[in-house]
Amino acid sequence: MRLHVTAFILRFLTSLFLLGVAFACVPPSENEEVEGVIVDLNDPVSRLIYEHQNARNADSLLVYLSHDNASYRYLATRAFGSFPNMTDAAVDALSAQLGCRNELIREAAAYALGQSGLARAADTLTAAFDADGMYRAFNAELLAAVGKTGDSKLQGNISKITTYKTSDTLLVAGQAWSLYYFARRKIQSPAGDQRMLDLIQDNSAPIEARRPAAFFLQRFKVTADSATNRGLRELLRTNTDPDILMGVVRTIGRQEEPAGRVALLRALRRQTDWRVRTEIIRALSAFDYASVREPIVGSLKDDHPLVRRTAAEFLRDNGLDTDATFYRQLARDSTQNDVRYVLYAAAQRHLPLYFADYRGFLNYDLQQAYAKTTNAYQLADILSALAEYPWNYRNVYELYQKTDKPAVRSAAAEALRTISNREDFNIFFKKSSRRVRYDLSIYFREMIYSTEVGPAYAAASALQDQADVYRPFYTELDWMNTALLGFQLPRDIEGYRAVDGARSALAGEQAPTPFVADGPAKTIDWNIIGTDAGQEVSIRLPGGRVVLRLWPDMAPATVSSFLELVKAEYYNGKVFHRVAPNFVAQGGGPLGDGYGSEEFRLRTETPGARWDRPGLIGMASAGKDTEGVQFFITHRAAPHLDGGYTIFGEVVEGQKVLDGVTIGTVIERVELR
Repeated sequence: MRLHVTAFILRFLTSLFLLGVAFACVPPSENEEVEGVIVDLNDPVSRLIYEHQNARNADSLLVYLSHDNASYRYLATRAFGSFPNMTDAAVDALSAQLGCRNELIREAAAYALGQSGLARAADTLTAAFDADGMYRAFNAELLAAVGKTGDSKLQGNISKITTYKTSDTLLVAGQAWSLYYFARRKIQSPAGDQRMLDLIQDNSAPIEARRPAAFFLQRFKVTADSATNRGLRELLRTNTDPDILMGVVRTIGRQEEPAGRVALLRALRRQTDWRVRTEIIRALSAFDYASVREPIVGSLKDDHPLVRRTAAEFLRDNGLDTDATFYRQLARDSTQNDVRYVLYAAAQRHLPLYFADYRGFLNYDLQQAYAKTTNAYQLADILSALAEYPWNYRNVYELYQKTDKPAVRSAAAEALRTISNREDFNIFFKKSSRRVRYDLSIYFREMIYSTEVGPAYAAASALQDQADVYRPFYTELDWMNTALLGFQLPRDIEGYRAVDGARSALAGEQAPTPFVADGPAKTIDWNIIGTDAGQEVSIRLPGGRVVLRLWPDMAPATVSSFLELVKAEYYNGKVFHRVAPNFVAQGGGPLGDGYGSEEFRLRTETPGARWDRPGLIGMASAGKDTEGVQFFITHRAAPHLDGGYTIFGEVVEGQKVLDGVTIGTVIERVELR
């Protein structure tokens, strides 16, 4: 069947070909139409291409784009999707691949050009659209890539495409992904928003298109008319797909209609998926607090720990002064440590200043709890609660000095940064503001000079956030240059970058280019990867087992490093230091505070996989090509990470166990299966 193509694409085709733009696979091959692509990790040439990708040898990869073996052309083309920057020569060579008869090579070229983010790539991609409809998957990838490179005019044209039929699954999905990526770049239009609203409500539309529409609506604000709102409320009542529901929930919340609040509260009572309940609680923040208070308080007893945590954070972030004493009582009555200190934080934040005696009770409760608690992550929550009352800044600093637990020291530094960044700092401290700033300047200097990566990062970030305020307290900055010499790279790259940024800000200089450690990235150990297409590892947790299947064909350097660490028992006894409800559980760091790595760095490997489902395993990073040992696993699809974070495997067993992980959960053992 010939696919329908909108006039704007035909116009681009015509205009660009008139300018002499031609696309031909280099070199053309007589047997290319039937020549398949095989990814063979045991093939020495394929390994060499992967190694060129890992070493960022662009010129060497360009040679393989003209190889007569389709598999090598495919791997070399795909490799450019992981590059942080793209040369003109690479753009031109990849553009030529858009005309190959092998569709996998076409798709890889489109993806790589999209990853470049270059405006010049958008016209090239648009002109390569296959009007004859022979390459549907390629056309879909083109649309997505245009979303990463095009301007508002292109976004408007793609938004108005109406000729795709619901049976054209790949094209409809490509349009949806394109609009998602445009919105991720802050390019939206009423027509594009409406297209996504129409897709999510269309039960006849392919789920492959409705899901990216749901991801769009979950993440980006749109305005819906009354008829659309009615349709969304009906969808909330009848649909069972969690991805669809999460997009619907957030959209209903953003409309702030009374009928929407009723629909959300009804759904909160009956919804069985913990992720959807989490999104409902967040969406309820758009409504009058009194009208949602009781269901939120009820959610503090939810069976799922991350739903409870989300409810407690709602009260902290959206509560009222009149409920401050109530929050303290909830905290005292709670049997759940995962919410108790967040509730104390809510009480501290909302307690009126004139409740001086009651403030004393709150601080006493927290100090007593701190003295009796040994769990580092509960101590971190207590420090956050103490920091909600800014006059506790000295107490927080003293607790920082007295502990040797990295997670607690980093939490204390972050608590002081929170106090420093308060918008009402001068109003709160009044005539004491300058003295408090002076004290904080001394604390932050000490933390930076310690070169402990977590505290240094928080302290330097505080100085950079308020550089104009702190500049008078530092008459010279040589001490920061000395501190920079104390960081071990690439291990401490987060701290180094933050201090370097703070030094520039305090000096009134332009922000520095993010530092990238010298030297090559960690090489690929082909022997440890083995001969299988994928390897499985098991993570043993207190709640059960999570089985991961690794993807060496997509991310060989990352898989190689991960397996090496597993075999060395590196991860045994480490913790999940960060759990963002309905997003990720992250762990594996050497210090347990979310900072630091080891004496190596990995390249970012992003050859084309999307974060389009739960249970995907990625590498945490401080920017392109800075990955190390910390990994995370998703609770749900997270396409805002697409193209920026390495995916190197997936959960094949135990997602429910993973979803129950909370901050501080110990990784008992990671082992090969």
